[in-house]
Amino acid sequence: MAVWWRTLFFPLLLLSLSCAYPSYAAPSGQQRASPYRNFLTFTRSIRAHVQHLLRRYKEQQLGDRHFEDRNLEMSSLPSLSTNFLGWLQQKDWERLTGASRDLNTYWSQLDRKRKQMEMEKERTMMSHGSKAASRNPPTLPQSFSRIQREISDLVNQVNFQLRFVKVSPVSTTSPPKLTGSATPPASTAPPQQTLWLSRLEGYVILRDLERYLVKLTRDFLLLASKQTGGSHSEG
Repeated sequence: MAVWWRTLFFPLLLLSLSCAYPSYAAPSGQQRASPYRNFLTFTRSIRAHVQHLLRRYKEQQLGDRHFEDRNLEMSSLPSLSTNFLGWLQQKDWERLTGASRDLNTYWSQLDRKRKQMEMEKERTMMSHGSKAASRNPPTLPQSFSRIQREISDLVNQVNFQLRFVKVSPVSTTSPPKLTGSATPPASTAPPQQTLWLSRLEGYVILRDLERYLVKLTRDFLLLASKQTGGSHSEG
């Protein structure tokens, strides 16, 4: 019963916040306008780019744009689970510090995967020659770089906002580890199996980043509604 209640009430809460705060605009008498309107717009834009990249990645790297495996997880990625009561009780600085930390983690994972794809592309160029490579530019690494730049911009904005609230140290990331049931075909040789698992890592990173951005949007929505209500200081 408690699980059913949280499942129903949480979306209703977000809907009520959205209705109460449709434009995310700060009151006219407020000296410093709310930064969370920009955070929301930017986060939604990044999510749209990640969704598009994920579809291309699954098609080009996994051979199936509809590929899906919810059992695959990486222990180094931020947790996507949410304790409803704990989420409501978080301080502003906790939300912002967590956003900065988690976004930095995703940036690092994207960077690692981008470099791996670039190395794979270089090996392909050596095997097939520069002419073959010129017909297939490394568009996926370029798209990863774009997402990284956008994440960096968002992190800089969040870190700037942290100057106005209590600051907490940002933790470092840990080496990635992939777990789950998805495996390559039985006839695949060990080097190809390693490549397959590496590509699955990229899928998990993009999939969880897209889901995390949804979670982050909820945080910014709540922060924006609180600031508009005049309770920005530490809520």
